[in-house]
Parts: sequence; structure tokens; C-alpha cells
Amino acid sequence: MRIQLLLIIFILGSFKSYAAKKECTALLEKLHIIQSKQRQGQSLNNSIKLREKEDAARQKWWACENNKLKPKSKKQKTVKSTKKRIKLKNNKREPIEAQPQVFSANGNIMIKGRFSGEKQFHWLEYYKQPEKCLKPKTTQVFAFCMEDKTAQQHKFEQEYNKKKN
Repeated sequence: MRIQLLLIIFILGSFKSYAAKKECTALLEKLHIIQSKQRQGQSLNNSIKLREKEDAARQKWWACENNKLKPKSKKQKTVKSTKKRIKLKNNKREPIEAQPQVFSANGNIMIKGRFSGEKQFHWLEYYKQPEKCLKPKTTQVFAFCMEDKTAQQHKFEQEYNKKKN
């Protein structure tokens, strides 16, 4: 009788750990997906975000492996919508403050030069870019080019104002 009781307890315990391991494999798969994204070329911001996601996924997987994973709470859910995100709390909808967009590709991009109109036309005739400034190879050359252009702009303004007066 005791052997049967021990056998039943052992089977129930192993079934529970098997179900937990199945959940852990899903977390491990998510971790592997994030790591494969990291191996692809990413921008600095994306790689930082992926690193944070990887750390969180690894912590969840490790907690699951060690049976320290907290059960999911069903009281709060977040629903993503295209227009705005809404947080559900006890079946009540409360809008979350949307973060402002830093850059919107829908608007027009305007790049303004230092001069406009006829003055711009004369500036383009006046300005002669040095050969090494066509494709600067170092930051020192780039800095030289910027300083040279600024110096030529000041010189051009002085000459242009003398001609106007």
C-alpha cells in the first residue's frame, strides 16, 4: 500500500514538472529567437533594446527552470490598437498616455541653406570646395572642410554686402 502511494505521488510530481518544463521550452524558444535577431545587423538603439529583451527572457526562462516563475496575473491586460493603447483593469478601459513620435515620415522635410534667392545663386558661383572635401576620410579632414566653408561664407557675405552698397 505504501509503495503504491509513493508511486502515485512520484507520478503526480513528475507530471507537474513535465508540464512546467513544457512551458519552459516555450520561454527558451523565445530566448533563442531574440538571440538570432541579435546576430543580424542592428542599429545601436535596436541592439540595446534586444539586449534588454534577451536579459528579461533569460531571467524568465531561468526562473521557470528553477520553479521560481510567478503565475501570470489575469487582472491586468494590455491591448494594442493602431490608434492608441488601452489598459484593461477589471473590464474598464483607461487610455495610456501615448509617447510622442520623435520622427514622422509623413511630413515634408525642409533643408534650408544659409542664403536664399539671388544671394544663394551668387554663393553657389563663389564657393569652391577643396578636392579633399569631396570625400573626407577622417574627422580632421571633415572638420577642416566645415571650417573652410564657414570661412568662405563669411568672406562671401562681406564681399556681397560691399557690392550691394
